[in-house]
Amino acid sequence: MDKLKPPHELKIAGGNLADRWERFLERFRWYLAAVGEDGSEDKKKVAILLTVAGAEAQKCFVHSRTNPQTAVGNQPAVPAETAEQFNTVVRKFTEFCVPRKNVIYERYVFHTRETR
Repeated sequence: MDKLKPPHELKIAGGNLADRWERFLERFRWYLAAVGEDGSEDKKKVAILLTVAGAEAQKCFVHSRTNPQTAVGNQPAVPAETAEQFNTVVRKFTEFCVPRKNVIYERYVFHTRETR
């Protein structure tokens, strides 16, 4: 098992980031279970996540911690005391990668659809 490859890096730029993040997170959780680290302490799981996610994700994470006023994607920065909590880091990445739905716009799209 020591030769098990981690999932591919998370590509931040271009395309459907929300879909890529969901697939990456699922593969990452499987990877943690396969290498026996799913029960590890949060600090270690965060380090593995950032290492596997790659340079783009690391840059977003570091930027959000060092520049709280200008956190990436206008999302709140990861506070220093929770930057080592795995669930908090995953939640912050999810907030960054999965855009919020504009309910008013979604209703507009729904009501202006064409039926055949």
